[in-house]
Amino acid sequence: ARGVDADVEIGGRAAASEVAIDRVREFVRRVVVAVLIGAASMTLMPGSANAANAAKTANAQPTTSLTTKLSRDFRDLRARVRTSTTRTMKDGLQSVGYALAKFEEKTQENWGVDDVWVLFVWNWCIRHGREKLHNAIQSLKSKFDAARTQEPFDKSFLSWFKAPMQVVQALFVMSWIFDIACDLIDQLSTEWDIPLPIRVGFDKGSYTLTTGVMSIMFVQKYLPPFLTKVFPSLTGNDTSVQFVITRLTSALMVLATLMLTLSAFGIPAKVLFSFGGLGGLAFGLAAKDFISNLIGGLVLAVLRPFKVGEKIYLTGGGGKYRDSKERNVSNYKVAEIGWYQTKLIPKDGKVTTIPNGYFLGANVINSSRAEYEFFGPSLRIAFPDVNGIETMTTELRTYLENSRAVHLSYKKPMVFAKKIGDDHIMVQIESYIWDVDCGPDKPDKATFVLGRQRLVVDVVNIVRKHCPNSPVLPIEIQSYADAQNFV
Repeated sequence: ARGVDADVEIGGRAAASEVAIDRVREFVRRVVVAVLIGAASMTLMPGSANAANAAKTANAQPTTSLTTKLSRDFRDLRARVRTSTTRTMKDGLQSVGYALAKFEEKTQENWGVDDVWVLFVWNWCIRHGREKLHNAIQSLKSKFDAARTQEPFDKSFLSWFKAPMQVVQALFVMSWIFDIACDLIDQLSTEWDIPLPIRVGFDKGSYTLTTGVMSIMFVQKYLPPFLTKVFPSLTGNDTSVQFVITRLTSALMVLATLMLTLSAFGIPAKVLFSFGGLGGLAFGLAAKDFISNLIGGLVLAVLRPFKVGEKIYLTGGGGKYRDSKERNVSNYKVAEIGWYQTKLIPKDGKVTTIPNGYFLGANVINSSRAEYEFFGPSLRIAFPDVNGIETMTTELRTYLENSRAVHLSYKKPMVFAKKIGDDHIMVQIESYIWDVDCGPDKPDKATFVLGRQRLVVDVVNIVRKHCPNSPVLPIEIQSYADAQNFV
């Protein structure tokens, strides 16, 4: 029995092998036929002497029937695909139109007094329902993955969704009040009724406006991360490009929402563009500062003189924007760049809000983009130490040239006697040190400050080494005790 089974198995394998070989032969035959047909079409030109005979010979071969069949099958397949695609698109458009018609029909339904419960339920969803739904979702996810870290409610989608829900709430309240008022007028007045076009236009316009506002909210929320994910080479780590694209998209959507809303209310959209003459002039003069700040925000986003997180100095307006006695009040850290205004934080921690139009005429120094910082102390050398000045300047110059904190490629350090004062000889140091996150060591803020402190201490030690009586105090201060009393 085992022998019979083995023979049957061997026979089955042989039959399968023969079938496979036949399939391979058929595939090779078709490939060869296709190659021959292509070669014939490339070599046989219409003007050649043997073109007619070659065509007759080709028609006599069985390959012509195969080519004709393949062409006919391809045309049939293309026709079926075109028909099915057209039918699918038509069905899809009909479904969308049917859904829009149902939605429009639903919006035309009047609110009644007894529908006030919807407003209370929606308000409860805004106040408490979102957080309860978030907690339920997190608990359900924890059951499937116990090690999963729960997302805080403040950083979740449901937390952000509060603003769109409030927009819908405003729509519900306005629609409810409008419909109740229309019903009261219809019941109390027999001579005058609110025209039906106004009722229909109000519902269409309010729903259109709400949809546009919610769409703009979603664009401002999700367009920047979408741009970062889809176009990483365009945006990179700089959010200014995302900022500009998002603002322009939002502006276009605002314009489209206004046009559609006016059209839904029954007002021609051309009214939006025909607003001119004396009214347009008055509006332009009244909104001059407002428009200036918007343009300033757009200029900041396009030219990018500074970004969020960078440190800047404002030199316009006497060097200080805010009235303060602090010297470093003009040194700000950029906290936020908005449509209308920019939020800056000075060293004293008092948040300063500046209209964007101010930056159109202000001088801004961006210290965060500088690779180096000037290091140039002035040394007061006493007259008795005049013989040690040359050796001191030589050693200081050598020390600075060998320091990793000094930026040598921009400018070599210079140490020289600059002038003679009433009670001292002024020796000037001019050098540049690497700024934060720059240079071969790329120091952070703490390392940069400590490195600059080490430079100051070493310079003083070298001065005291060659000039023991220096640095000299001013002539009006005879000792350090007098200096303390003088202060």
